[in-house]
Amino acid sequence: MYSVRGRAPATAATADHAVWSFWNPHSTQRIKVISIAMFAQTAATAGWVVRMRRISARGTAGSTVTPNSSNDSRLGVAPVSGALLDLAQFSAQPTLLASSVDMLMGYPFPAVIGAGVVYPIPGGVEIGPGAGIACIQVPATAGPIMEVTVNWLEDWL
Repeated sequence: MYSVRGRAPATAATADHAVWSFWNPHSTQRIKVISIAMFAQTAATAGWVVRMRRISARGTAGSTVTPNSSNDSRLGVAPVSGALLDLAQFSAQPTLLASSVDMLMGYPFPAVIGAGVVYPIPGGVEIGPGAGIACIQVPATAGPIMEVTVNWLEDWL
């Protein structure tokens, strides 16, 4: 199992703006996301809601966390997939797949520092080569600074 964590800065006040995304850049390797955790480090605006969407292009993130062997639960090897955690603010948004509206989960964040969610995904969600998922804010209000953790499997068969 692999785990990656990062801090996403506050987002722009734009509907459907990416808060963060998780990308599989490999040409053949599949990965399976098994849990996601998000916690607000600043208070969200009242009524701020996020949802998960599949993406077909990464966009241009303000920062990226590149997992290595220290992200392996056994301290073994770096992820073969080269998976990436992209964090806002995005100067070019990831390309959202219309067919995956509201996949996985949606979550309304209370306007409280430390509010958050740990979302275990029963059975996981598979991300194929050259694809990803993104956390998108629903309203056109700025999002809070977020701590984000994604856990995934490679070679699970």
